[in-house]
Amino acid sequence: MSDILIMIGGALQITLLDIVLSGDNIGVIALATRGLPKTLAKKASVIGVTAAILLRIIFACLVTYILMIQWLPIKFIGGLLLIKITWDFIKPQAEADNAEVHSSSRLLTAVTSIVLADITMSLDNVLAIAAASKGNIILIIFGLLLNIPIIFFGSQYVATLMRKYSIVIYIGGAILAHTSFLMLLEDNLISTRIPHAVVVYLPYVMAILTFLYGVYVTMIKSKCTKNSPQHKESAVDKSKN
Repeated sequence: MSDILIMIGGALQITLLDIVLSGDNIGVIALATRGLPKTLAKKASVIGVTAAILLRIIFACLVTYILMIQWLPIKFIGGLLLIKITWDFIKPQAEADNAEVHSSSRLLTAVTSIVLADITMSLDNVLAIAAASKGNIILIIFGLLLNIPIIFFGSQYVATLMRKYSIVIYIGGAILAHTSFLMLLEDNLISTRIPHAVVVYLPYVMAILTFLYGVYVTMIKSKCTKNSPQHKESAVDKSKN
């Protein structure tokens, strides 16, 4: 009976952990697919989720060996890569340029971004699940499988919100900014050389700055839209009716 209760407790812990940890992956997939047509967005999501799960399985198998490589700055490299990916997602892009890009090229770009981001984040997720499961293989497998519906359906919903409300893009960007800077600063190469307070607070500062940048960009876009000839014409038409 006690073993069953321990298993149930572990499963609940991993479920909550998965919901929290999957937020980054959901954000990446949603940001990468928001500009794609629905059919291509679903394809990219399926490929992204598959890549995320496969990478978790690979890291779960190799986690003991990876942790033995103390000199390798995995988190530092991963953090830098994720910062670059985050900026690519939130930087201003001309609408005309987006329209000219061929659909297959856009799909490849989205999938590449998702896979690269997944590579950087999967190790942390696997370590957290492995710690919560206390080495129980059944619970580790349960945690990995639970990622599939959470990431897939979560990213679909968030991508829809991003298309509807542009500020959601920057909320996703803020989450990724926090993750990327935390990953970078927690690496042994950096964490031993800077005050602990910097490691704790800088990721939050970068997340807030990313969100404020998003608010600024959204306000500028809103003003430009209101001042555009098309918007004025539609406003005149509505007043006549």
